[in-house]
Amino acid sequence: MDTVAIKTQSVIDGKYKKLVMLAGFASVATAVILILMKLVVWILSDSASILASLTDSLVDCLASLINLLAIKYALAPADKDHRFGHFKAEALASLAQAAFISGSAILVIFHGISSLKATEVVANVDIAIYVSIASIIITCILVSFQAIVYKKTKSEAIGADRMHYLSDVLFNLGVILALGLAKFGYVWADGLFAAVLGLFILKSAFEIAKNAVSVLLDRSLSNADTEKILKAILSVPEIVSVHDIQTRTAGPQCFIQAHIVLPSEMSLLQAHDITDRAEIAILQEFPESQITLHMEPDEAQTFKEVRFLDHTSCEVPRSHYLK
Repeated sequence: MDTVAIKTQSVIDGKYKKLVMLAGFASVATAVILILMKLVVWILSDSASILASLTDSLVDCLASLINLLAIKYALAPADKDHRFGHFKAEALASLAQAAFISGSAILVIFHGISSLKATEVVANVDIAIYVSIASIIITCILVSFQAIVYKKTKSEAIGADRMHYLSDVLFNLGVILALGLAKFGYVWADGLFAAVLGLFILKSAFEIAKNAVSVLLDRSLSNADTEKILKAILSVPEIVSVHDIQTRTAGPQCFIQAHIVLPSEMSLLQAHDITDRAEIAILQEFPESQITLHMEPDEAQTFKEVRFLDHTSCEVPRSHYLK
């Protein structure tokens, strides 16, 4: 059991750390490149849509820097004051990112509304469109890399950053459409699309905040994952029943608690061995998890205070209530 735990911890400290830090640096570098590109184009074109896109990239950069700092802190090993580690720092960073995104979205919306009355044709539209296309290509490369990292690590910070940059792809497509309409004389389209894109950014911020709050409030694993835990525990034939399964996540780690019912005549040594086998079975499904299993005897009294927290549970034999 100790060997499995040590192996799990080495995976988190090695592979996880390398991937999330690399994704964090890639995010900051991408944001800086996009800022420089869009700043030059905005100076040349004075486009409301490009300004909206530039503002978004500025916030991206700030949010990515916060993410990077949070990831570095989250990777710090558990200590005497933080026995469960520091992984929730990633969720806090996502929440801060949502706040920054919301602020930039509101500014973009107001600027877009004020630009609806503009009568001047946007200058250097072609250059602005080319830069927007280049922004989409660069952002798609980053999002693809973040998707790979998120799939392997389930990092909250990288997941939130990916969601934001994914919205940027659609954002830049909107900018291209707005600039194209402005090029053909529909000057109002530039301001209209800036306002609409601002609303889109605001929605993205809400989704990021919602996910971050769920993690901070100890959201449980899905019913499908809970079913996997049940099957893993009950794969050990000596276990009679399971109840009170409780789960939560923090960064790459799952925290799993449950009560298992064992034959009452069993010795403590046998019960401990069976519990170890159940933990190993769970680790096969959730390799980066901390597991706490409470052993109980197979007696009528055991089942009188059973609490089922959801519909995903192991049914207690009816005979236990009739004794």
